[in-house]
Amino acid sequence: MKGIYFPSCNFTKASPEAAKRLRAYLKERMPVAGCCRVDALAYPEDGTALYFCQACRETLEARAPGKFTLQNLFTYLIDDPAFPWPDYSGLTATVQDCWRDREHPEIFAAVRAALGRMGVKVVEMEENQEKSVYCGNLHFEPRTPQNTALLAGWRDTPLYELPEEVQAQLMREQAEKLPCGLAVTYCNRCTAGLLQGGAKAVHLMELAMGTYDA
Repeated sequence: MKGIYFPSCNFTKASPEAAKRLRAYLKERMPVAGCCRVDALAYPEDGTALYFCQACRETLEARAPGKFTLQNLFTYLIDDPAFPWPDYSGLTATVQDCWRDREHPEIFAAVRAALGRMGVKVVEMEENQEKSVYCGNLHFEPRTPQNTALLAGWRDTPLYELPEEVQAQLMREQAEKLPCGLAVTYCNRCTAGLLQGGAKAVHLMELAMGTYDA
């Protein structure tokens, strides 16, 4: 595959060691781009752009429509026979699916396949896959009366512009939905939101890179 890897700046900031290991692995197989927002995109037009950040996907779709075939990195890794999946046998987790991936069933499948390769047992939550209403402080649909009333007082204000204490209250509602003690995410905003709400959460790429201390 003639590919280009677009790293996630937010993941690199949050998980530098995992990002470093991932870059090293992929650099041996394909070019590594800079930030998706400013990279010159001087690449062959018939290649594949690998990403694992939803914001990167949206940026690349807007900046270079039709220039690349976009592919989620987890769908690539599960088909890579050389990738050294770490062993997390005995770990049980809930997958927090991202609202922004509701039209990407291939990502839902790849995420669960990746967890299976690592021996992680998945306990599904009710609002999973295309039924997810969550993307951290970018998108959330509260159900409790108190949070519904709280948001009514901030009409037309984006979630990420709300005061930290308001965001934390909303995120606690999502954290309380988790059926087990650990959530595996694959979205930077989902990870940050669940942590803000008091949940124990880890990005799937941390597991894949073997940097999570279970």
